[in-house]
Amino acid sequence: MSSARDRLAHLLTLAGEGQAARVFLLGELADLLLDWPEDCPDSMRPPVLALFERLVREADEECRAQLAGRFGGHGELPLTLVNEFFLAAPAPLRREILMRNEATNEVAPVEAPLNPAALIVAARDASARDFCGRAAREFHIAADTAGAIFADPTGEALAVLCKGAHLNRAAFSALAILRLGGAELEQRLSAYDGVPQRGAERLTHHWQSHRAASEFPKAAE
Repeated sequence: MSSARDRLAHLLTLAGEGQAARVFLLGELADLLLDWPEDCPDSMRPPVLALFERLVREADEECRAQLAGRFGGHGELPLTLVNEFFLAAPAPLRREILMRNEATNEVAPVEAPLNPAALIVAARDASARDFCGRAAREFHIAADTAGAIFADPTGEALAVLCKGAHLNRAAFSALAILRLGGAELEQRLSAYDGVPQRGAERLTHHWQSHRAASEFPKAAE
């Protein structure tokens, strides 16, 4: 490419060329954002950020995990963007993201679970179908987000969700024991105490605000 502007124009054309092109595009856009070329106008940075954030949101957890490690220590990037990496991030970046959320003064309204007691009852039923779908509806988040949260072996993501949605430690512990289980359970249960309240609320608000409305059909009576 003859210039950064030409390179950027080429990358933008890849956005509509299928999944394989998008995976490549994500890596290239990350390169641009983390090392913005001097000959590329600053006016192009906001639309590039917006495109990158949308593509990250649409990417799978494996793709986000491949990118996440590159975004630690970049406080200049929008919080809405780095929040997209939380579930796939290594521990140091997770803490950084949590503390950035904790430090913000913006109000983060959170929708409380519809029926947390019923969710705990459902968690006890090992044969229950689509538990993550049920949890997604209770917490007002997307099903794939719920799946990633309950697949997190550290329990930290579940602690963030529960604390952010104002569930107490007992409710978190019940869900962690019933749905995470396994070794190092004591360490998982302690995750709740290490999560800052405002940071948890902001991340939970982020997950709730990006849920897909189509994933929440009206529950059968």
